[in-house]
Amino acid sequence: MKTFFFPLFVIGLGLLAMAPLRAAEPLVVIVFGDSITAGSALPKEQQAQVWVRQVEAQSNGRLQMINEGKGGRPTDSVKEFEAMLQRRPKADALVIALGTNDSRDITDQCVPKAVANVRAMVTKARGQYGQDLAVWLVGPPNIRKDALGPTKPIADQRDAKLRELGAAFETLAKELNGGFVTLYGAIPDTSLTKDGVHPDVAGNEAIAKILSSRLALLAPHPPR
Repeated sequence: MKTFFFPLFVIGLGLLAMAPLRAAEPLVVIVFGDSITAGSALPKEQQAQVWVRQVEAQSNGRLQMINEGKGGRPTDSVKEFEAMLQRRPKADALVIALGTNDSRDITDQCVPKAVANVRAMVTKARGQYGQDLAVWLVGPPNIRKDALGPTKPIADQRDAKLRELGAAFETLAKELNGGFVTLYGAIPDTSLTKDGVHPDVAGNEAIAKILSSRLALLAPHPPR
């Protein structure tokens, strides 16, 4: 007695063809940064235009950006980073955007300490999310020296530290097999009139343009 499987096979293919394809889920990107990430220095009615939100909007649903920015945060925030990991059980990529507040420390220890702190964060993140976690380190943006507040007397030294931090983060990114993007020089002086540090909406647009192009390199999830 012969058994014919062909009709059942054809029916199965038909059912598969009729089943709707599930759209790819967005990549979850955690951004751990300072007030420039948080957007807390923008007027309340403009805070939705912070660069993190702009990057998400420009991704057309491909990225879910988790804003973990906090005003005044230096790289010496590893404990805060650990607490964040406990709040965020899922991540496909991590962006660390710190260094502006570290530049207040104009001693020789500023850059080595910052590098050690960021390295610790990446190690802990990959320990939780997996060793293949995509990581982007962001070199701190430029400042407007003539518009600084309390740190204006050390404006030149702060500017030098920002450059040093960016160079050190680039080297660290290569060591960690991660990506790097510098924001130094990305923000026009006209966007830094408030206090020399925090960009206005146009400055956030400039940051978003750069980060959008870099994060577009992240591989999308396959359909599920």
